[in-house]
Amino acid sequence: MRYVVIMMVFVTSLDLGLAQAAGVRERESLRELPGVYVLIEATKPDAQADGLSAEAIQTATVHILGASGIRVLTQKEIHDSPEGGVLYVKVSTVKSPVGTYAYSATVELFQETQLVRQPLLGVSGMTWRALGVIGSISQDHLRDVIDSAVQPQVKAFANDFQAVNPR
Repeated sequence: MRYVVIMMVFVTSLDLGLAQAAGVRERESLRELPGVYVLIEATKPDAQADGLSAEAIQTATVHILGASGIRVLTQKEIHDSPEGGVLYVKVSTVKSPVGTYAYSATVELFQETQLVRQPLLGVSGMTWRALGVIGSISQDHLRDVIDSAVQPQVKAFANDFQAVNPR
């Protein structure tokens, strides 16, 4: 019973927002984007001990972007140039007492934007978001979340980027 309560609390606390595939506006926000800085949310210590690390997520993400011809920016490059975007990847996990994990994975792009009512004020805003994935998995297969939940979202970003930035 306690496991069910933990899972219910986890699922109801997820920030899923409005689930959406990239529409025309979101895709158009990627046009002429010079590259992205990849920011991976740190994983919890228990998830890291069971094989899911921010480093592994970073490696998989950067590999997909590079293979798709998308420039990956360094921290200095994104700081010096506001034209780039920040691709934010987050995998949230909750481990049950029996060793099963509930997880959610999201991939979002943030870019510098301007407010219509105050055009001189630049703010960071989310301009693209993948649908997101929630699920559960045994601790022995936790690393598979990268293949089943993170990589498809990063590939969706790469596909949308390529659609408006043909080589």
